[in-house]
Amino acid sequence: MEIITSKNNPAVVAAAKLSDKKYREKTQTFAFEGIKLFREAFSAGARFVRVFVTEDAYTKYGEALSALSEGVLTVVSDAVYEKLSFERAPQGIFCVAEYFSVRTSAQASFVILLDGVADPGNFGAVLRSAEAFGVDTVYMGKDGADFYNPKTVRACMGSLFRTDVRRSDDLVREIENLQREGFRIFATALDPRSRDIREVDFSGKIGFVIGNEGHGVSAEALAACDGTVIIPMCEGPESLNAAVASSIVMWEAARNRI
Repeated sequence: MEIITSKNNPAVVAAAKLSDKKYREKTQTFAFEGIKLFREAFSAGARFVRVFVTEDAYTKYGEALSALSEGVLTVVSDAVYEKLSFERAPQGIFCVAEYFSVRTSAQASFVILLDGVADPGNFGAVLRSAEAFGVDTVYMGKDGADFYNPKTVRACMGSLFRTDVRRSDDLVREIENLQREGFRIFATALDPRSRDIREVDFSGKIGFVIGNEGHGVSAEALAACDGTVIIPMCEGPESLNAAVASSIVMWEAARNRI
């Protein structure tokens, strides 16, 4: 197989641009690295545009990569791979795939809504927990993290390829739509009137709004919710990281719903 050794190769240049959100949106493609994410994406039916591999990676993972369509797999020199890679310790597999979406086939009864959660690592961690604890759909409000940021894709450990995650430009309207479908929606908020999360009735259709680490849930979203809940903590810290808070809420809901 021919090995690309030029960093100016058009396919390499295009793939390297996928670190930029505007270019991802323009091409409706994104990039991720490593054999695990490749296998997760392949199993989920992702449509690969290109998969760049080093010679060492091709030797090591050639059998798994052989399932790719003709013309997708591209061997590159180590120097070329360095131009592509986002990782500090790359495995030598750089994948370019079309935007991917999952829609749950069953009727949703457990949802998470993220209000202003902008950090892609936190967002990826939320998706990973959402899959683990049986969340049907995750809604991301405006100004939230990009679904296809390399940090998001890496942090979610493949959950992006199996989780129904949706962008909502109007989270208040989303909350109201869910309420019309019979959902009770609670916001996590540091308020003396908030109910202890352990006292919530988790039966039926239910959802939780998780806010930005710095500002919490917006006033508009709070007003639209059926109530607020709080995670009891020791004195000292004012709040939890958004990914940690959402994981605790999801675990508590899953524990009571199972």
